[in-house]
Amino acid sequence: MNDSDQTFSVDIFYEFCKLIDLLIKDIQHLESEVVKTRYELSYHLNSHEQECLRSEILSNLAGRYGGTPAYDSYVQLFYNKQDPMESTEWVTHICNLAHISLDSED
Repeated sequence: MNDSDQTFSVDIFYEFCKLIDLLIKDIQHLESEVVKTRYELSYHLNSHEQECLRSEILSNLAGRYGGTPAYDSYVQLFYNKQDPMESTEWVTHICNLAHISLDSED
């Protein structure tokens, strides 16, 4: 492989990582919308159904991709090995939307 082929490969790899980043941001937006909608929907249910929905408000969201080589390379390159779908910032955001407290009970 010559230098121009290596440069092309690095450029393509970086472009794929940028695409993955855009897709992750789309997933985060859609997950936020699902959680907000579930929370609002819970107000229109009887108390038992409301409790069930709110207890499962974060279930069945998008899959996670950690452990796949391409995704792990993306996380390493773009986020210094901190998965954006598991970051403190993301977890705090999604729990706030679900009105879930992150305070630990010590």
